[in-house]
Amino acid sequence: MNGRKIGTGPQLKFLADINLTSLADVSITLMIIFMIAGISVSLTRAGIPVSVPRSSAAVPQRSEGVSVTVDKNGKIYIEDKLTSVNEFSSVLMQTLSRKTTNQVYLIADETVNYGLVINVISKIREVGIENVGLVATPQSVQKTKLEKPK
Repeated sequence: MNGRKIGTGPQLKFLADINLTSLADVSITLMIIFMIAGISVSLTRAGIPVSVPRSSAAVPQRSEGVSVTVDKNGKIYIEDKLTSVNEFSSVLMQTLSRKTTNQVYLIADETVNYGLVINVISKIREVGIENVGLVATPQSVQKTKLEKPK
């Protein structure tokens, strides 16, 4: 062994510091990307024109899921398909079986009767969906961007 002892070489110093600058940069960049993606999805969604209620607590975070829409006339749509209250459960089960998610988003016009919204939520829960996302528009987004041009 050439007369050298094991472990007598130069000692290496270990740095136990985390570079917080790059961690913060990556975190902020990801947050901005998700915020822009969430807002753009909600603004570019095609479908039934609905005047969604505004909330200062609304967070733009829509992921994949089935959208259930109640328009101002009380008509119920699953995705873009018109359905009735009686057929609602079976149509929702068919739609969910074609998707890979069990997330349901309820989009109701702000003028819709509260009783109808509760009825739709109970029908969604009868199918077995416990977590229903209620869609609202952030206060800062202009109302005209959500409605279809006439």
